[in-house]
Amino acid sequence: MKTAALLILLAAVAQSAQAASFDCGKARTPLERRICADPALGKADEDLAKAYAETLRTFVIPDVIKDSQRAWLFEAPQCLENSSCVALFQERAETLRLYRTAKVYTDYGKAFDREKTTLLVYERGGKPWLDWYGDWMPDAYRPKPFPDGFLARDSGELIPAKNGKFTLADHDDAVISLSDGKVTFGGEYGMNLSARQGFIHGDFPRVR
Repeated sequence: MKTAALLILLAAVAQSAQAASFDCGKARTPLERRICADPALGKADEDLAKAYAETLRTFVIPDVIKDSQRAWLFEAPQCLENSSCVALFQERAETLRLYRTAKVYTDYGKAFDREKTTLLVYERGGKPWLDWYGDWMPDAYRPKPFPDGFLARDSGELIPAKNGKFTLADHDDAVISLSDGKVTFGGEYGMNLSARQGFIHGDFPRVR
């Protein structure tokens, strides 16, 4: 009886250790090892992998999803410092699912150009939201273009302003006109994306 119970326990442990989106026998980084050791995080990792694959499959410009995931993965190990990894993975999976409903606006059409800007407008928690990606941002430690350097990106709630326009949370310089067919940045300066790219103005037509 003791032998049978031990075998059942070992089988359960082995199953938990494999509850991840990758082969736990090949886990090398601290985050990978944590995923394989924590069943809740392993499940969150599996859910994230599924959300990523489905969003990548259906998104109008797949390279935008690839870049956003690379940028997220670079920062994800920071969750080990405060044991927030499960929540972080769940939040990322939910964001990817929301991206499937997003209206996508660019200044380059569908021919992906990392040097330019991609805007995603969608609803988060019942509120209009905007995420943007584009243009790598060098620093002293990572001076090369993305993926070796940083990808400039941000997100925030679209806050209603005067005359049917919006501002973007934490970007008071942005005055945004939003329609089904385009997003327009106006105001004195437009919106500041990065020190390298500077401010953007004008129309971003919808591509989906």
